Amino acid sequence: MIIHTAAQVDLVDAWSVFWSTVSSAFDGPLKVLLIVVGIGLIAFSLLKFVWDKRRGGSARQSPIWWTLGLGGLLIAPDILIPLALGILSWVINIALKVIGPVFG
Repeated sequence: MIIHTAAQVDLVDAWSVFWSTVSSAFDGPLKVLLIVVGIGLIAFSLLKFVWDKRRGGSARQSPIWWTLGLGGLLIAPDILIPLALGILSWVINIALKVIGPVFG
């Protein structure tokens, strides 16, 4: 049984088409504002954690996870999901190049 595979796997383009269709409902300044706020929350929580550790405080870790989670949720559709899909596509393409010749 011969199975033909694609020369390259590209999951990011499929996500981009899907997300552009979904986000067309709220495209524009709102989308950019959500991304900027998300990146700001992540940067603030990391800087605050480092600052508290440097000052010798106990640097409670519970608030940092809530802030990181909220910031990640805000930037996930435009930054984190394409990044994760790009890494996954890269791993799949390497696996196909290594395993492909074995199964001919």
